[in-house]
Amino acid sequence: MSTDERMDRRDFLRKTGFFGAIGVSATTGSAAAQETDSTDTGTESEGTDSSSTESGGTESSGTESGTESAETGTEGSSSGGGATGPIDFGGFLDSANGWSGSAADKTGADDVTIEVGAGEGMAFSPAGVHVSPGTTVVWEWTGEGGAHNVVSGDDAFSSGSAVGEAGTTFEHTFEEAGIYNYHCEPHEGQGMIGSVAVGEVPRKEPMTPQPPAVDQGTKNLGVATFATMVSTLGLAYFFLRYGGDYEQ
Repeated sequence: MSTDERMDRRDFLRKTGFFGAIGVSATTGSAAAQETDSTDTGTESEGTDSSSTESGGTESSGTESGTESAETGTEGSSSGGGATGPIDFGGFLDSANGWSGSAADKTGADDVTIEVGAGEGMAFSPAGVHVSPGTTVVWEWTGEGGAHNVVSGDDAFSSGSAVGEAGTTFEHTFEEAGIYNYHCEPHEGQGMIGSVAVGEVPRKEPMTPQPPAVDQGTKNLGVATFATMVSTLGLAYFFLRYGGDYEQ
């Protein structure tokens, strides 16, 4: 083999290893950039939430009357356990049909209507509601799901025997603060339950925002890129060292 042929072969193998390493490095950089973008997006979201919180706090304390209202609200929260998250129904509504995880805020309203036989006919809507003391809650039958009634768990109120006629109504005025659980006797076991929170009541701790985790696809890409880089560099080294007899 001539000297020129040996040099061409050597140059070819070196260039192959060189450009292979560059390609793998570029892929690694792309994966790292993708992970960084995800992290930055989560950070920006957290920053936005923090800004919104700060903005809300500033508006609440903007005037003397606003400060007094905030102090009053703080005292009320203390009586409910000091938490500021969703109302704590003690897990009663966990199995309720139509329960979204948070009560409908109807505080300040004189009258509030709750549908009886909502959804597929086996739910109260809203399943959980928050009202002010003195509010009258009106349960109105939809006529769906058969005969229903409204019965409080502590015998504070009852609509009587179950009926199925659409347009039937039953009402009760809540004067004292507290949580009032109720159910439909014929369908309690099927998730037809509800609750009315009145005034200042216990609340759960607010949810703590979590930083976004690196998705599995990005992790897989990183592992594959690393394996490719190692194998490419290994092959380049092998061919450069053992790819031919350059002395002949």
